[in-house]
Amino acid sequence: MKNKTSPVCLPKKYTYKILENLSVTIHIEHNPYNIPMDTLFLMAARENKKRGFLFVSKVLGKHIPVKPYTSLSAGAALALSYMKEVYHREVPETKEMMEQWMHQQKCKENYHHILENPLHLPKTTIFIGFAETATALGHTMFDCFGDNAYYIHTTRETILGLSSAIDFEEEHSHATSHRCYPLDHSFIESSHPIVLVDDEITTGKTALNIIEAIHKKYPRKEYAVVSLVDWRTKEDRQGYQEVQKRLGIRIHTVSLVSGWIEVEGESMKKHEILPPKHSKADKEQDVKMYIYRLSDEREMFQPLLFASENSLGHVNSNPYLKETGRFGILGKEKSKREEKYRTIGEMLGKKRKGGPTLCLGTGEFMYLPMRIAGYMGEGVKYHSTTRSPIHPCEQPGYGVQNKFSFESPEDPAVMHYLYNIPYGHYKELFLFLEREVEEAKLEPMIKILKTLGIPHIYVVICGENNGEISEPSSMGSYDQEDVVFLLKDVSNVIEEQGTEDREEAIQSGIHYSEMLPIEYKPSSEYMQLFYDTLQETATKLAVAVGVVGEMIVQNRGKSMVLVSLARAGTPIGVLIKRYLKYRYGINPPHYSISIIRGKGIDESAIKYILKHHPNKPIQFIDGWTGKGAITQVLHKACENFQQKYGFRLNNDLAVLADPGYCVSTFGTREDFLIASACLNATVAGLVSRTVEREDLIGKDDFHGAKYYKELAEEDVSYVFIDKIVAEFPKVQQKIQDQLQQLAQEDTRPTWIGLHDIKKIQEDFEIQDINLIKPGIGETTRVLLRRIPWKILVKDKNNPNLKHILLLAEERKVSVEVYEKMTYQCCGLIKPLKE
Repeated sequence: MKNKTSPVCLPKKYTYKILENLSVTIHIEHNPYNIPMDTLFLMAARENKKRGFLFVSKVLGKHIPVKPYTSLSAGAALALSYMKEVYHREVPETKEMMEQWMHQQKCKENYHHILENPLHLPKTTIFIGFAETATALGHTMFDCFGDNAYYIHTTRETILGLSSAIDFEEEHSHATSHRCYPLDHSFIESSHPIVLVDDEITTGKTALNIIEAIHKKYPRKEYAVVSLVDWRTKEDRQGYQEVQKRLGIRIHTVSLVSGWIEVEGESMKKHEILPPKHSKADKEQDVKMYIYRLSDEREMFQPLLFASENSLGHVNSNPYLKETGRFGILGKEKSKREEKYRTIGEMLGKKRKGGPTLCLGTGEFMYLPMRIAGYMGEGVKYHSTTRSPIHPCEQPGYGVQNKFSFESPEDPAVMHYLYNIPYGHYKELFLFLEREVEEAKLEPMIKILKTLGIPHIYVVICGENNGEISEPSSMGSYDQEDVVFLLKDVSNVIEEQGTEDREEAIQSGIHYSEMLPIEYKPSSEYMQLFYDTLQETATKLAVAVGVVGEMIVQNRGKSMVLVSLARAGTPIGVLIKRYLKYRYGINPPHYSISIIRGKGIDESAIKYILKHHPNKPIQFIDGWTGKGAITQVLHKACENFQQKYGFRLNNDLAVLADPGYCVSTFGTREDFLIASACLNATVAGLVSRTVEREDLIGKDDFHGAKYYKELAEEDVSYVFIDKIVAEFPKVQQKIQDQLQQLAQEDTRPTWIGLHDIKKIQEDFEIQDINLIKPGIGETTRVLLRRIPWKILVKDKNNPNLKHILLLAEERKVSVEVYEKMTYQCCGLIKPLKE
């Protein structure tokens, strides 16, 4: 305390001689807690033509290393001030906490006291922190409130796969453009009050810019602008009054200290930058580097599968972290986040060798490293890199004593800076990266860190590495130009089972995806059925392919990724890709991936696709719908994927035939036999059904499948494709006629087929709905591959049922007329227990 200025004699005016002829005079008008200015900031010259000086904060952890809880307590001070100024509610201990913060006493205890006893907001409130300096300050302030708080910070990054809810400019900044990417737009679109958090306000134009941007799209009545210091002139404050009047809103302004400033002199044009003292390249040999990935321990933070594109057009597809707040977080999830900070901090603390330690955040990634640092033990300071260029000068009281510059690991075209690191002062440095970056892009920064005289440097990568996903096996008889199977080849490690054994296993509770049926060579009868069906339906199939292909273009545009569901969807996906190339000259990527009833979609395959095509919409494809089981699995899988990774997949499933009325993107709703339903692997690229079994499929593996190379002579995969593709030129008018007819109809799903199935289940007292297989295609497969009990037909005279009746007669399966269904027929599998 003896080094501090006594509150009773704090001056109302401060003059700072910065460099050369530049000086700034501060006139204090409001300082309710008597905070000395040297507690809050130092001054420095800024390399910026728009504003030549900078308040170098001593509490942010951005340009000057600080104890983590010094910075966290600054956010808490803003939270307490906000409650007092806006809601006239003052916590009894506020003055004592402020005094202790100023004197670096009990900062940790006081901050955790607020976390454990959060401030109560009378209404749901949205907090927005400004990038990059106030991302941590805004987050810290938000964390001091209860469950009805929401936080998001703006970003200078360009995120692929998400639309920005707000765009605005920061006029005096070195990097002016801000964007805002909430996962849930409902908060921004609401009428809830918005609190804008920045480290300091000079003119207030940045805050007004974002208020104008928000209000234009999502008007509301109440805003607040909160900062550590507020230096707006009378004219600037009058500008706020005018905006309030013009928009019919209220703008609260809250700060720890406010007043106004006078600037004399011009911005620095050039200042000689000397290399840091004692920095020698030969010191690099004494540095020990450690790479530590949190994901190697366990899943620490929630990954969000969004890619970014830098100013050079390079894409980084490694996941972001939800907990940063860049995409929005809720107050009610605070305790879970706190436990993660504690676990990681204590884990990293055990790696320390002892002595002064520096934890270094990067750019906008400030808050998580700061919180982790707070749990790493004594002797730890926190700091962050920045994109703000400042003139260094080794003179007493100047805000930047030394400066280190390097290319940003995320964007080599952007320079990043590090300030105020005395040579040899720290024994260890922990560099925190939100996302994995290429080693070559990280090297310029590492090279600088090695000159700081710090013997141990840890690179802590907090997010997952999307590059760990397996590369696809080379499998299947399709050309990779037509389709790439994102499947693991398990041909040599899985045994097939006979129909009766497999049926018994399935009905006893073993999941169907954990085994494979024996893939027999198709008999001459089955082959004849295939050829006859193909000949009879080629034109109808070509029309359906064209119709669904046109719908996909209408829904997704001409730049999409086709993702067929293995294996019935694979040949259909190939046909749609061929049609789009014929009709529009486009060649979209096409993958075949696994989806399994009861287990969901192959997440590794989806992550692979998002990595390689980060800005393209996905269109899922299957052959046909039965009772809509796979459609429901897809919907649930997409919902789970969004909850887990933040990325919203469009769950629209495109099929050739939709007799169950389960989807809205289809070629027809007629129930007829698609020729590919007659055969197994030999019409689907010689690939089996998909497999998902723990002993075969690892965490990052694709689901498995078998490649039946031995059936190559029986393979008719391209016979099917080529026959239908040849019809495309002949059916263009029919496709357009069908599209015009569908445009006049309500094509939304009604799920009428599923209602019929439930009635069948009730009428025939079938316990397991999965033993009911509706539609001509599924009934054909029951007769060919399962143990059928009974076949229901709507009308025995329907010519489309000719092969059904023949197969039922051959297998001595009873056929019963059942008119109360949408489908033309339905296959019932025999319950083996009976």
